[in-house]
Amino acid sequence: MDPCPCGTGINFENCCQPYLLGMEKPDSAEKLLRSRYTAYTLGNTDYIFETHHPETVSTLDKQGVIEWSRNSKWLGLEIINVDDSMKDSGETFIEFAAQYSQEGTVHRHREVSLFKKTNDAWYFFDMKKNPPLVKENKIGRNDPCSCGSGKKYKKCCG
Repeated sequence: MDPCPCGTGINFENCCQPYLLGMEKPDSAEKLLRSRYTAYTLGNTDYIFETHHPETVSTLDKQGVIEWSRNSKWLGLEIINVDDSMKDSGETFIEFAAQYSQEGTVHRHREVSLFKKTNDAWYFFDMKKNPPLVKENKIGRNDPCSCGSGKKYKKCCG
């Protein structure tokens, strides 16, 4: 059994696969974020579009999403902060970083996203505008890998 790309340490079949196959819906914004990351790693862009909130899905650059998903090697997801203080009103903010490489260059995409619950389902709504800028520390060769494998970066995603 393969571990899920989302970094929970749970095998894929018991983690994100039921969401990607439409058998279940994520019961939290964090599970939705993790499943969307997994969808990017697998090139399942239909899931990305389906889980984008109906009010904002028209703002997506669909071709850009497809190219980013398929032309990237996804290296790991880090959940930095989950603010579900407004969960009762159907909103959660999640700050995360996704690491990927394209054409041999490693990138770290960091954002704060707003997720909204509509009709008992969680959706990605939008990125928070003007998130605070945080200086990123580069990962050293001997640092633990950010994908959560427990291996040194140089032996894993480096």
